[in-house]
Amino acid sequence: MRKAAIATLAILFVIASCTKKSAPAGGTASIDGAAIFSKHCARCHGAQGVKDSRTPNLQTIAISRDQMINSITNGKDHMPAWKDKLSTAQISALADLIAGWHKK
Repeated sequence: MRKAAIATLAILFVIASCTKKSAPAGGTASIDGAAIFSKHCARCHGAQGVKDSRTPNLQTIAISRDQMINSITNGKDHMPAWKDKLSTAQISALADLIAGWHKK
């Protein structure tokens, strides 16, 4: 449970450097979660969600997609909220990307 909370915080911290952008028409399918991750998250989490012991391994993090969305949106522990920096569709695209890593 504590590892999940730390992981969630780390995700939110990385996303905090983002600026809010409007979502393109067509829903999350037209939003490139990998590009958002690369631009705003990889600095702390590594290009594929694995960097070092200071950040959670997003390839194996044990939280659901809904928990990821909540953590990114509202923040948790040390991770800031991103609801004012990223659109709902962008946050959803990030959660889809990370959840997709779990299926590999």
